[in-house]
Amino acid sequence: MRDLTPYERRLTQMQEEIAGNARISVWHEENEVSADLDEDPGAAFRLIAERYGMELAPYFHRSYVRFSRLWTFWRVEDGDTSTQGEFRIGNLSDALGTLPPPFSVRSSTPAERRLHSALRVIDDRPESGTGNLAALRLQPGVADPDLWYFHLGLGALRMDVDYQEYLDALILTKGMPGWQFLFCDLSKEVRGDYNWTSASSRLKTMLDVFPDLFPGHDYSDLRARLKERS
Repeated sequence: MRDLTPYERRLTQMQEEIAGNARISVWHEENEVSADLDEDPGAAFRLIAERYGMELAPYFHRSYVRFSRLWTFWRVEDGDTSTQGEFRIGNLSDALGTLPPPFSVRSSTPAERRLHSALRVIDDRPESGTGNLAALRLQPGVADPDLWYFHLGLGALRMDVDYQEYLDALILTKGMPGWQFLFCDLSKEVRGDYNWTSASSRLKTMLDVFPDLFPGHDYSDLRARLKERS
């Protein structure tokens, strides 16, 4: 049995929760640990500091994972409930070293395009085909860089969580579509440009079904966040 870091263990347990649930169909699953990374995250974070000028905060060390790819695409078809989720995360060093995809938003301004060029993907949904993803912003000299949710129709929305908190929320939501909206400031303009009723309905389904599917988790904070945005 390989030695896992605390967050590698929690994320692997999340996959096991999904795969081990008889009510869930897993359509794709990968769990690959990078063999060439040192057990101690120190070397990786020194390299990040040298390459990108970011001395990352201590919580990055606590949430360090060596996955080259941790990916699950799942679906529930149970009575009146029909929903699916997907996540694909990897090693932070690899993510920072990978150029962003060609973000295309009809109304993107020069400032938005500059922001997009600094975003590095940490979680996406390749099988779902939505184009939506989460990204960390390259910010030299910043220990606690921004996280952003990129929605193909809305552009980049800043999230109010840090990287470790993002992983914590992912463990709860299991990649449910649009869960990141619960951690974004949804202005009236954003709601006017997007069918929030449909998105909030999917999230309500998650909060109705997940306590039964995954009874070992507390969803009270997510319920409060959805209520704030309803």
